[in-house]
Amino acid sequence: MSKSPYEIRLDLLRLAKESIFEPYFYERSNLEMQWNAARDVNPNAPFPPMPKAPTTEDIIAEAKKLNEFVSNAE
Repeated sequence: MSKSPYEIRLDLLRLAKESIFEPYFYERSNLEMQWNAARDVNPNAPFPPMPKAPTTEDIIAEAKKLNEFVSNAE
């Protein structure tokens, strides 16, 4: 059974969200690990600034890029 256009759009949004948030969580995790290591040396080490979380607009823009790719595949 084929998917409706709404289901396809939802799948694209989910894929876009995953692809946008994966590097964000990776960078955040690395910063937290570095901070924990710095605290072992200096208990008063300042917490590093966290990366800016992706927005809904970021996810929609990524979904549009994915849709363009899928729609124009040759």
